[in-house]
This record gives sequence, structure tokens and C-alpha cells, in this order.
Amino acid sequence: MVMVKRVIGSLVTLFLVGWFFPAWAQQEKALQKLIEGAKNESKVRIGLTMRWQEAGKPSGQKIVETFQARYPFVNVEYERVGGSRERERVLTELAAGKVPYDVTALSGTQLPLVLQANLAEPVDWRALGVPARHVHPARFGVYYRSQVVGILYNRKLIPDSVGSKLTWEDCANPKWKKKVAMDNRPRYLEIFYQPHVWGRDKTLAHARQLGANQTIFERSRSAAVRKLTLGEYPIICGANYSHYREQIAYHGVTHIGFTVAEPVPVPSGDLVFIPRGAASPAGARLWVVWSLSEEGQRVLDSVEFDGSPYISGTETNKLLKGKKTATYEPQWEAKAEDLLKEILAAVGLPVVQ
Repeated sequence: MVMVKRVIGSLVTLFLVGWFFPAWAQQEKALQKLIEGAKNESKVRIGLTMRWQEAGKPSGQKIVETFQARYPFVNVEYERVGGSRERERVLTELAAGKVPYDVTALSGTQLPLVLQANLAEPVDWRALGVPARHVHPARFGVYYRSQVVGILYNRKLIPDSVGSKLTWEDCANPKWKKKVAMDNRPRYLEIFYQPHVWGRDKTLAHARQLGANQTIFERSRSAAVRKLTLGEYPIICGANYSHYREQIAYHGVTHIGFTVAEPVPVPSGDLVFIPRGAASPAGARLWVVWSLSEEGQRVLDSVEFDGSPYISGTETNKLLKGKKTATYEPQWEAKAEDLLKEILAAVGLPVVQ
């Protein structure tokens, strides 16, 4: 009799959950279907930008191990697909009919080529529980990592009383002439270029002043951070928060500060997608759904410091509380290369290929 009551109670609970939370119930049903499919496939091939390990940082290794602890029946084959050349190589292989990975990444500027060549598998990611803010409008992929961009400074050269109050306008202030460094592809200025942020006129005027101030443009972000820690210059404008945290967590650097200047640029990060013809489509979907879950994003945040600002508990979520942010609108992200050319021309720099 007791057992019968328990069974009835469980059925009632399931009925109520399905009645009051139909979307949740559908997501759970879809997730279970993915799990069964992934069990049958037994493996998934992943090609993402993170290294397996780097200078004591576990990165890809930690994320893969956490996923496999959750889903031990899926064997993950992981490789790094790093810069633009590697991504171009993957796209070339896909266009030739070879599918090297079940899940891989591309930049927003590469997406039109992928869609035109019909190389990506459309997926209703929202129906699988992926947060809407991480789903590309065309459903061909999800935004996996979330950078927060700010101003990095050397605390030995600039006191916190000054460094903590730096603004984007300060980056082009003649007061800091020859003392500011930045990436030679300043993507955050592309975000500012959009009409709902700074707009074209203000952004290009800012870029011209950067050139007049003899701003130092670095090809390598990591090299720029190293130079700043060594005191070669006091300020980097457009630095990633993750690079700042890596210096502290993995290199023991304590004499640098990071200012979250508003509006805070929050680039979308890697666009992860499933190629058409993937050998393990269920395992690929399961990986992506888990990657954008609270567990997946918190693990990412713990090793890479670029977890979702829209998921409670991540560092970026705490960092952006009460801050005005600026993100890419898809129609402007598609024009990113053209925006960059115009910005670099205003600075007085040649276009970087």
C-alpha cells in the first residue's frame, strides 16, 4: 500500500511539473533523448580554441574531465582549433566534404561563408534549454565564451586611486600620450561604433586621437600583458578580464589592476556550431547543451575566467552587476571587418590581415 502511494505520488508530481512547467518538461524530455543518442554514438570529436593545458592552467582538460564525469559513456576526443588560420583550415575541409569535428568554433565574420556553403547544422538550441542570450539568431550556433573588456594598468606606475577611475575617454587623453597600449585589432571599438553605443562619429574621432597620441599597438595580447607587468607601459585599453585574472591566478602577479569602464564591452566570444555531416550529432548537441549549462559555464569560468555574465555565480556575472554593458548586434557583427578597416584608417594604421 505504501509503495502504491509512492508511485501515485510520483505520477502526480510528474503530471504537475508537466502541467505548470511544460517548457521545462519538454527540455528534460529532449535532453533524455540526446543522452540516449550519445550513448549509442559513444564518442564525440571537439575542436575548440582552448588549449588542453597551458602554463599550469588546465583549461580544456578540466572541462572535458567534468563533462565525462557527468556523462561517462561519451568518450571525448579534444583538439585545439586556435587562430583564424586553423579555423580557415577547418572550413576548407568542411567545404571539401571532410568533417574533422562534431563540434567546432568560428568567428562571427566567418558565419556568412558557413551559411552560404550550407556547412552548419541548424538546431533549436532554446528548446534544449540553452539560454536565449547565448543562441545566435539564425540558430546555427551558440556563443560559448563571454569576454569582458576593460582597462588594465600597472599599479606600480599608476596608483589605484587613479587607475580605478580610468575611462574610455582617458585612453585617448593627451595626458597619457605614448603611455597607452592596445591590440592592433581593437574589437571593442567596433562595438562602440554601433549607433546604440557611441556611434560612428564619436568612435572615429576617438580613433584619430589615439593615432595623435602615438598609442602603442601590439600584435599579441598576451605579449602586451607581459610588457605591462614588466613596466614597459602603464595602461592597456581594451584588455580582456580573463587575461588579468590569469596573471593573478596562474602567474602570481599582484601589481596590476583592472578597471571595468562603462559602457562595458561584452563581445560574444566563440561561436560554436555543429557541422553538417557530423558523425556524432547527438553527442555534439549534448556537449553544447552541457557547455552552456550552469555547471559547464562555472567550470569554464573557474579555469578561463570568461564564463557567462548571464549565469549566476560566475565571476563575470558578479563583475557586471549594476554596470551598463555594450554588446554586438548580429547585423553589425557581420560588418566587423569593414568597421575595423575604417577604425584603423582613422588611427592611421594599415589594415591588419
